[in-house]
Amino acid sequence: VKELDGVELRLPSLAFLKTGLLRKVRNLTFTDQTFTIIELMASPEALKVIDELDTTSFNDLLEEWREHSGISLGES
Repeated sequence: VKELDGVELRLPSLAFLKTGLLRKVRNLTFTDQTFTIIELMASPEALKVIDELDTTSFNDLLEEWREHSGISLGES
């Protein structure tokens, strides 16, 4: 849970996404997967706030989401 501009943003832990959702996004690019999951999980109010974030703030949000979920992108 994170508050942005007075709007509570709740996104599920990435570690606990349902298999059906993962199946639906499996062939999408990483960016499309990310936005599809956010669009399905965030409230309309939260989406409006997210849409107004600059790139740095959005990337910070994604990093916090990954950390909260205990997910690492690993190293190449």
